[in-house]
Amino acid sequence: MKRPLIFLLILILTSLACNGLITTAPLSGSETAPPSTVDPNITPESVVSTVVVQTSPPNSPASTVLYISGTTHIESKPQAWPNVDAFLAFLQQVTALGMKWSVGADIGWLEGEARAAELIQASEALGVQWDVHTHSPQDRAKAAYLITQMGGHPNSVVSGMLISEFDGMGPQTYQGFTWTPQVLWGGTNCPGHRPGCDDLAAGLWIPLSAEQYTVHNPSGQYIRVGGGTHQLDDGRMLAQGIANGQYTYPVISFTLMIAPSTLQIVQSSDGISEITAFVNELNGYNFVRWANIEETAQAWVAAGSVPSRIEPK
Repeated sequence: MKRPLIFLLILILTSLACNGLITTAPLSGSETAPPSTVDPNITPESVVSTVVVQTSPPNSPASTVLYISGTTHIESKPQAWPNVDAFLAFLQQVTALGMKWSVGADIGWLEGEARAAELIQASEALGVQWDVHTHSPQDRAKAAYLITQMGGHPNSVVSGMLISEFDGMGPQTYQGFTWTPQVLWGGTNCPGHRPGCDDLAAGLWIPLSAEQYTVHNPSGQYIRVGGGTHQLDDGRMLAQGIANGQYTYPVISFTLMIAPSTLQIVQSSDGISEITAFVNELNGYNFVRWANIEETAQAWVAAGSVPSRIEPK
């Protein structure tokens, strides 16, 4: 009696499948993770924070993600140095907003500010990264060494440079400490940041050479993270352009830059109130991510390293 019942059940199931009432599907790609495309060398062991890379946000007009970072450069001249307490309070405020910040300090500040170690350690506790920023190329390893001696963890970012220095870029050693650059931020064709000197493009690429700095070299090794003009309104315009489908690159970068002595956006009077309004506004776009400079480079590699240089308007 059991065999006829089993045979009848098989016939019923076969009929349902043929009529589309029972379907089978292959396993989705999400059940087997694809191999990582991230260059393991892009993240030094000293990185103090990470970012979750999402290159195709849901419901976005295009598969574009805008990574916005914040940075401050402290030069060697004491008159431009920040008040340590005020600067730390500022960093607490912007990181509480969800922003990711990095600081680059030249040799003069690292050797002359009595509270340098205190600021480095307290800011890293907030998730702030320390870039390598010197006006003398030969001082980069020394700056990284000093940050380390003060309890910090210098990252792989060359934070500001003359474009003419590009062809000589490479690892440096100071007192047995080796520092290796991997990411470039900033870039000027002449010292002093005179009008027309700075490369203010947003987006990412790998420069071919000092002479052809804006040409992408897919076989190169130094990732250029463009900061744009650093101005809040230009950041807004860039986000609106993405929302309108004007830019379709997988990853675009933009950086807010604060003058250390005023704690305001460079070449403007915009301070923490305006920055807060900017963050709240751009959080309305589902393709905006807050990441530091090195994390932005990591996200670009993960998304396929598609060049996205965008000239300022």
